[in-house]
Amino acid sequence: MARRKQQAKQSREDRRDSSEKQLPQDIAAKRTISRKSGQIQAADAEKPASAYQIGGRDVTYSFARWYTDLPEYRVASSAEEALLSPLNFRLQEKLGEGGMGVVYSAMQNSIGREIAIKFLKRDFLAEKDAARRFIIEGQITGRLDHPSILPIFDLGRSQNGDLFIAMQKISGSRWDKTFSQKRPKENLEIFLRACDAIAYAHSRGVIHRDLKPENVMLGEFGEIIITDWGLAMSLAPGSVSERRRTEQMQAGTPAYMAPEIARCDSSLISEKTDVYLLGATLFEVWTGKAPHTGKDVYACLEAAADNIIQAVETDEIVEIALKAMASCPADRYSSVRELQKEVQEYLMHSESLGLTSSAKAEFDKPGNSYSDLSRALALFEEALKLWNENPEAQNGVMQTRLRFATAALARRDLNLGESLLLPDCPEHQEILGKIHEAQAVRKNRILRLQIVSVVFMVFAIAVFFIILNIKSRLETERDIALASYNALSLEKTAMTAERATTLNSLNELNQEKEQLLRPFFQALPPR
Repeated sequence: MARRKQQAKQSREDRRDSSEKQLPQDIAAKRTISRKSGQIQAADAEKPASAYQIGGRDVTYSFARWYTDLPEYRVASSAEEALLSPLNFRLQEKLGEGGMGVVYSAMQNSIGREIAIKFLKRDFLAEKDAARRFIIEGQITGRLDHPSILPIFDLGRSQNGDLFIAMQKISGSRWDKTFSQKRPKENLEIFLRACDAIAYAHSRGVIHRDLKPENVMLGEFGEIIITDWGLAMSLAPGSVSERRRTEQMQAGTPAYMAPEIARCDSSLISEKTDVYLLGATLFEVWTGKAPHTGKDVYACLEAAADNIIQAVETDEIVEIALKAMASCPADRYSSVRELQKEVQEYLMHSESLGLTSSAKAEFDKPGNSYSDLSRALALFEEALKLWNENPEAQNGVMQTRLRFATAALARRDLNLGESLLLPDCPEHQEILGKIHEAQAVRKNRILRLQIVSVVFMVFAIAVFFIILNIKSRLETERDIALASYNALSLEKTAMTAERATTLNSLNELNQEKEQLLRPFFQALPPR
């Protein structure tokens, strides 16, 4: 086991010695300004503290250890793959180039994954501050795990000694190229997602220091990615990057730079520096102008140091951006979350204003129909729920209730009209008085109708009882008459029976008479 450890240690030393011989030797320590991007690169202001050499140049021993401790990979184009087999990364087309770095698309051969590789330009490779900043960028960004922060896969050096960062390849467009084509609400939603990423970085003790629309990538599938963490700094006590406060202060983009960076005031650099940069980003995507300007980069730097911001027409978002860009950090928002909350409230205000506009359209429809006024009132009240200080919605609610109540009064829907009016609203008092008068008249009318109804009911009851009494008397007389009729009927029946009996008796007598006279009539001679 001890032997294997010794062999591994010797192998690392051999790789370290080999890489030192392969470093380029044409590096000059100087301040460079890229006028095209406006980004300031820090000067190598200090001399090395030791005589340790990389590529024939003296560097500090600690930095040499940083460099040689990085893993070595084989990185080359397809044409060189056969010579360097097995190849770790196969380079493809160049994706972009900045002041200190160049980015290629590449294939990570071990897993067949397409990635992006960012190289530090060889002109800066042996420059202590530039190379260290590149390494710190990879280390700091690699510790940030957030959907809107570009994932870092590896940090290493090639077989030629070139420093590189392997990262996720993002297909999309930079925000600075597209924000003018987007609706304001879309830009604000992108801004809020960028704030999420920066708030997360702050929770891990990291500040970006170079936020701007150019460093926000918009993916093809809705991704929002914060890029270029080359100036990122850890605020954790004792962190390696904290030493960059004194070594590299005037770093960033002058058009967006915070005054404390432009003035090299290291004591003021904090999370509020990123708050300023987010405000500057918001300022540009909303107004189309970067906050600071000048005839050249140095004039722009002076404007940043004095916090001279371009004049634009102010509105709520501009006011939010200007507060975030206050000269004194103490006057800015206390955190990214507080800035984010202000923008979120504006979005709610904006939605509230949209509902107010729709409510006005319903309110202005002719006819004063209940349905139109109900929709208008509902929209105004919904707008107030989103923003309870919306003056147009507040006035709209009062005016709609007034018009609705007037229409209800005209249709004699007095209770509806009264329910719509606000007793403490002076504008409602006149129509409320009319409704109360109408309600009083209606009440008196109802009272009179009730009295008439009672009298009618008493009269009806009296008539009912009179009719009932007459009916009872008539029924009694009818019963008596019926009894008399029945008695007469019986008497008639008896008389009829007696008559029948009498007739029968007469018939019998006639028959007897005929029998007695028949011999007499037979004895008479014929005529």
